Amino acid sequence: MRAIAGAILILLLGLGAARAGIREAVDAFEKHDYAGALAACKSQAEQGDPSCQNLLGLLDVEAKKDVEAVGWFRKAAEQGHSQACYNLGRAYQFGLGVKQSHEEAIKWFRKAAELHLPEGEFALGTLIAEFDENYKEAMKWFRLAARQGLPDAEAMLGLSYETGVGVKRNDRLAVKWYLVGANHGATLAQVNLAQIYEKGSLVERDLPEAYFWYVVGAKNPTTAEKWRKEAQDGVKRVSGQLTRQQLADADEAVRKFGSGEASSVRLPPERRSKAATASGPRLYATGSGFYVTTTGHVLSNNHVVAGCSEVKVTEGDHSTPVKVLATDADLDLAVVQLPHAVATAVVFRESAPRLGEGVVVMGFPFSGLLTSDAVVTTGIVSALAGMRDDRHQLQISAPVQPGNSGGPLLDPAGHLVGVVVAKLDGVRMASLTGAIPENINFAIKGEEARSFLRAHGVGVATAPSGKDLTTDVIAEQGLRYTVRLECWK
Repeated sequence: MRAIAGAILILLLGLGAARAGIREAVDAFEKHDYAGALAACKSQAEQGDPSCQNLLGLLDVEAKKDVEAVGWFRKAAEQGHSQACYNLGRAYQFGLGVKQSHEEAIKWFRKAAELHLPEGEFALGTLIAEFDENYKEAMKWFRLAARQGLPDAEAMLGLSYETGVGVKRNDRLAVKWYLVGANHGATLAQVNLAQIYEKGSLVERDLPEAYFWYVVGAKNPTTAEKWRKEAQDGVKRVSGQLTRQQLADADEAVRKFGSGEASSVRLPPERRSKAATASGPRLYATGSGFYVTTTGHVLSNNHVVAGCSEVKVTEGDHSTPVKVLATDADLDLAVVQLPHAVATAVVFRESAPRLGEGVVVMGFPFSGLLTSDAVVTTGIVSALAGMRDDRHQLQISAPVQPGNSGGPLLDPAGHLVGVVVAKLDGVRMASLTGAIPENINFAIKGEEARSFLRAHGVGVATAPSGKDLTTDVIAEQGLRYTVRLECWK
């Protein structure tokens, strides 16, 4: 039987531009220093600060003082604090410190949803489907939450499209949303996707892919015990049907996906369900890249092209086979060559980016799942080193997803300052620290990319830091040289 979404715990979410006291309290709370959190926030909560009131409610939940927790949540919720509205809704939903009331739960979830909190949108949709049986309205809220990247909502969209509940059944959209949710860590999506690949119900039967998602689901630290057993049973069932090499390849793919030894993992290129042809390789994955010369050199990550029997660059509606000229597994860079010239190429910035400087990311995350067009995100340079003080990389806050690998990182003048390579593994970090990291991503420094290209005889255009451009102008320029790479196996 397919897994369905379960309960979501009461959450402490992003606090925006909060004052120092609440920041100190949040840091203490995330370290389980509850006395420190109370000391940092109690005075502000008593003076009416809604963020501190919400946090004190969470502290009372930890202390099993549900009545007191509800009191703090209500004070903050009545001031329009979205997380407190959500938390108060949870209290009414489960009868924690108040008499259980689904009507009151829906009321407060709706307030959280109207404040654009994705957890509130998802919870509202869930209760509307369960008690009002208004599946079309529930789908509206699931869709809004999914568009904000909430994994459970993405998975629920997949289930809705698969079953035709609240929406016209659509196998293609079911697989698309399952893939998005599975990549974001939703167990529902991971287990259901594994079953789809095992049975060949919505896509061509693919046992290695089924095994991959069963293992990921079984190792997911957020997996409920019932689902974990279902995933473990799937692993046993499918593994006996695979060759030793298929098992080794799938286990290596799981390791790279991020459930293994490292908290910082390389972005896996988008996993695709396109069927193999009888006479050739199948489209296995996609990533991003960009033109570095007008003679057709394209820079990307090594992990985007590693192990591929053929690599293609997508230019508009056409995919062109390319030659892999050079790779560096340590830096995670690769340069490939098109068989023809191109109209434009990126310009590298001569100087290094500054801490706190704005950046723009372009690439093809989940290409073909949400959109086949390039996607633009923005952020800042958060640190001048990567994980474990890796000086080859930058830390950035611009959101990146599977498929962004190898895409350009641009400065406010539209010049290249890095190559997107990795994001902090949220599922892994949650299992280690109990906190979900937000917007902690990494790029290879532009000077490292220049040195790599120079070592392999590829010269690039450079320029000093120039006049700032608007993001739409940077994006318009970036569309001319940012491309999608396809890995065929």
